[in-house]
Amino acid sequence: MSTRLLMVDWLGRGGIAQSTEAWALELGARSYDVDVVTRPGRELGDGLVGVHRARPARGRVAAHRAVADAAAYRIRETVPNWVVVQNYVVPVLEQPVFRAAREVGSGVVVVVHDHRLHTWAAGTHRGLRKNLRAADLLVTHSHFVAEHVARATGRNDVVVLPLPVPIGMLWHARVVPPALADQDDGALWCAHFGILNRAYKGTDLVTRLAAETPPRWRFVLLGTGAERSRLRADVVTIGDFVPPGDLVGAVSATDVTLAPYRVASQSAVVVLAHALGSVPLATAVGGIPEQVTDGIDGVLVNPSADMAAWREALDDLGDDDHRKQLAVAGEARAWADHEAFVNGAVEALR
Repeated sequence: MSTRLLMVDWLGRGGIAQSTEAWALELGARSYDVDVVTRPGRELGDGLVGVHRARPARGRVAAHRAVADAAAYRIRETVPNWVVVQNYVVPVLEQPVFRAAREVGSGVVVVVHDHRLHTWAAGTHRGLRKNLRAADLLVTHSHFVAEHVARATGRNDVVVLPLPVPIGMLWHARVVPPALADQDDGALWCAHFGILNRAYKGTDLVTRLAAETPPRWRFVLLGTGAERSRLRADVVTIGDFVPPGDLVGAVSATDVTLAPYRVASQSAVVVLAHALGSVPLATAVGGIPEQVTDGIDGVLVNPSADMAAWREALDDLGDDDHRKQLAVAGEARAWADHEAFVNGAVEALR
């Protein structure tokens, strides 16, 4: 008899949703019966996993409440063995999910991606401690987050699993931007992607690096805010939401991925870069050093480093043999971590 899971993804877009999809696909391939509840009009699933979308609602609060209500309804209808809640946005509005699970006897897993939210617009912590203490199982994707969660809740049973490879993204047909497809001139490409209008992403550092770096290095910025970056003329910018196939195609055509974060819990950017053979050049903050071994599968830069240190790191990566060695090790690490994630998730949900 299969184990029934209901997963709740509050936003249905971005790195957490890509992780949710990996959870669902991998567990679904291992005799788990998986449903996912999320917002309408988002790309989560795209036919790869069974998704139940909440009713349309106007306004962020109403939309969030609608997801909680839809999840609570599915819990009472299907009585899953486990309810897996991916992170949080407004915890006080998410409590109907926890109540419904208690009513039918479902175990509750909360996957905490961020022990604190990086922007005021991302949500609130109010009510979070109550929800975390009520969960049967807490999971994080870095020891950095686990330590913060343990201190906040008084629980010492947090399970740490590596962040999975976003395998759903990799199934999309890759679309390489024309500017990156023609690399016969020996140019090397750096990618910087994500929601780039958030200050903690370090996009301002990338723009300075692009302005001060020799022409052999070229840059592509992808994601919300990319189009507003002030860059030299030969920098490629693809703004707003980037479809999965376009993002995977672009990153796979680059040599280095820049992640100069000021704060980080862990990074799906690092995992995707590793999986696609683009060497991560990242700030050693938060959980990033758990994902990148400096000089082995990527390069870490001290958070207080000046621009000269970043230029030097990029110069070192201009050595083809060195860079390719890091890329091969990074790809191997991505899939080894992914296997550890799958085995750990299956063990935790027995």
